[in-house]
Order: sequence, then C-alpha cells, then structure tokens
Amino acid sequence: MFLSFSSPFFAQTQVSELSYKITFLIGNRKAEELDQLLRSLDLNKLTLEERADVIIAYSELYSWGGKGFEYSAKAYELAESSIRAYPNFWKFHYAMVVVLSHRIQKNNLLAITLIGKVDHHLTEALKYGPDRWEPHFLAGVRYLEVPLFPDLKKAETLLLRALELEPGHIFTYVVLGKLYEKKGDFCKALEIYNSALKLPIRPEWKIVDEDAKNEILKRIPEVSKRCTKR
Repeated sequence: MFLSFSSPFFAQTQVSELSYKITFLIGNRKAEELDQLLRSLDLNKLTLEERADVIIAYSELYSWGGKGFEYSAKAYELAESSIRAYPNFWKFHYAMVVVLSHRIQKNNLLAITLIGKVDHHLTEALKYGPDRWEPHFLAGVRYLEVPLFPDLKKAETLLLRALELEPGHIFTYVVLGKLYEKKGDFCKALEIYNSALKLPIRPEWKIVDEDAKNEILKRIPEVSKRCTKR
C-alpha cells in the first residue's frame, strides 16, 4: 500500500508561523481545528510555501480527518493551478504527490492509473528541491511499497539521503527498517529501529511520532529473532 501510514510532509526549518501551526494540527491530529484554520485563510495572501502546506492540509483532512472527497478535489485543484503558475517550485509538485498518494491509500487500484503522474511529480520535486528531505522520503516510499515497478536499491538510496537531510524524522527509520527486512538484512533493520527509538518525540508531531515508535516496537521482537549476528 502506498503511504499506508500517516507521514509528516513539512520541513522542520525556516517555516512561517502559519506553516508551523498547520504542522502542529496535523501532527497532533486536530482535524476540526485544522479545518477551521483553512476556512479562515485568504490564499492570495500566502507565501508559496504556505500555499503548498495548505494543499497538503486539505489532503490530510481527506486522508485521516474524516472529510469527504471534496477536500481531496480542493487540494488537487489548488496543486494543479499552483504548478501551472510556478512550475519550478518543488513543493507544489511534492504536494501533488501527497494528494495522489492519499487517493491511492484510499483505493489501491488507483495506483494503476495514477502512478505515472506520481512519478512525474516526484521527479520534478527532486529536480527543484534536491536538498529537501521530503521528496526523497516520499520517493523512497514509492519505490519500496508500490507494487508497480518497485526498486529496492533506488528506495534505499533515496531513504538514506532523506535521513541525511533530516535525521529526526522517525518515519524514515520505519520505512528504511522495512526495506532492510525485505532484503533479509534483519540485523541492519534492528539497528535502524533501535536508532529511531532513541529519538525524541517532537511536540508538533506528537501523535505521528508516537505512532512511528509504536510500529517499531511491534516489529522489533520478530526482527530480533531473525538477526543471527548478535
């Protein structure tokens, strides 16, 4: 399943007060407060970064916030118009991938028709945001978890780069650990999982980070049994 978990989609540095507030509401799963905030905004007064975060927020509400498809449609419309206006801004392409990924999460069969568009916008996001961890992370997830044209080697390279750019993102460790499990390197997976457990829970991502650590704790017993080097 593509993006079977809820993952953080925002940079941790140089964010505006509005972007941080959106991050906090998503990371703490406060759907109604997030919805009210989005309704209060004048999109014409936002920076490009903030506009991209708003697109992602609408899609997040569709993904886990109990909102209908109209929220995904709103996110898609905003992403499409933003890309037309600013085709070289990495985060609009990234936001489009988030929107498409959430749709695939709801219906895996959509991967067949949407994967080409996902790959296109991932390529553009990586091209225009080469030093941003987010597109590297999401591209790594794509090549690991999407059954259409998977590539473990490419996924590993992308995820390691994402971790280099943002070592505090716990879900990168989760996905990278799963990758090493698939490769049969259970000791490496265990090492990755244990590293993640040492990371602090970030206040703005409290629920998401706790979910990531809980998933790791569920995987460690089996991975420990299969690590024969200890």
